[in-house]
Amino acid sequence: MKNYKKLTSVLSILLVAVLLLSLAGCQAAGSTPAAQTSAGQTTGTKTVTDLVGNQVKIKNNIERIAIIPIPWASVAFAVDGSGKKIVGMHPSAMESYQNCILKTVAPEMAAANSTFVDNSFNVNYEEIAKLKPDLAVIWDYQPEVGKKLAELGIPSVAIKYGTLQDVQNGIKLLGEILNKQDRAAALIKWQNDVINSLQSKTKELTSKDKTKVLYLRDKQLQVGAGQSINKLMIESVGGENVADKVSGSWTKVSMEQVMAWNPDVIILSDFSDIVPEDLYKNKLPGQDWSSIQAVKNQKVYKAPMGIYRWDAPCVETPLMMEWIGKVIHPEMFANLDLRNDLRTFYQQFFNYKLTDAELDQILNSKLNPGLKI
Repeated sequence: MKNYKKLTSVLSILLVAVLLLSLAGCQAAGSTPAAQTSAGQTTGTKTVTDLVGNQVKIKNNIERIAIIPIPWASVAFAVDGSGKKIVGMHPSAMESYQNCILKTVAPEMAAANSTFVDNSFNVNYEEIAKLKPDLAVIWDYQPEVGKKLAELGIPSVAIKYGTLQDVQNGIKLLGEILNKQDRAAALIKWQNDVINSLQSKTKELTSKDKTKVLYLRDKQLQVGAGQSINKLMIESVGGENVADKVSGSWTKVSMEQVMAWNPDVIILSDFSDIVPEDLYKNKLPGQDWSSIQAVKNQKVYKAPMGIYRWDAPCVETPLMMEWIGKVIHPEMFANLDLRNDLRTFYQQFFNYKLTDAELDQILNSKLNPGLKI
């Protein structure tokens, strides 16, 4: 009997020990996936590589972003499908937001702070700290800003900008940051599909068939020059950028040079308030547009403006190319339905149904009454 009791006691102790070990094993096994990230790391972080090659450790689930580069607020919105995470953006980006369809599509972005950075991209570190961002987006030429932000405990990613490839690289990076890789890939594919389709229609054009286009930024005669995205926009749909040989992106030229170019079509940027009537009625001091072919034929047009200014590299650049195609080669692009393409794009990526009035707003129809699109 004593041996039996002793054996029972030993077995009981062994069973309790096995049970405790089993529970401990279950807890350890259960904690591993909770602590791991989609990047295979722990502590709720992951590492991304920004557009200048910096390895940046960030939260897995970014909830608050402060964005210094002007166009990137609209790009972040497009990739995420919402503006709720954007807590700060550049004042020029806010100005664009207040005057475009993005204000209607993403009303939540109106709450974003636009005082933490000035028009020259100088950062107020006290103000940005108050925003408590999980991440800041900075220009590639701002490494000192990145260092100061790091001292405040704010990680930052640097972006390059100026070409459509830069935009696509940025879209991909934002997809990784926001865990929206599939959405980012779909945006890039859509861009490339539209551009390839447009270029296939114009590849047989000779130089004699190409329309001479001047892209005018402002009343100071800054034009879209040889290193501008506007060159790509124009050439992709069978146009000739008359300022192709001028160096730079936006470059100031003389009225005499414009007269020598004598463009067939003039496109006016959304970066200024210049409108076709300013040229038709010679309202600009010190400039005489009366002899320019585009003015004489009333072929001066105000550029569209979607979720951002279409003059600059942006998510909607392929739609801008479609618009220019309709402007300079209406017969060649007669079957291209830009309004329908706009509706489809906004529905697919923003889950937003554009009205006819909103389409007119985007296309600046009131300022372009002679343009039937």
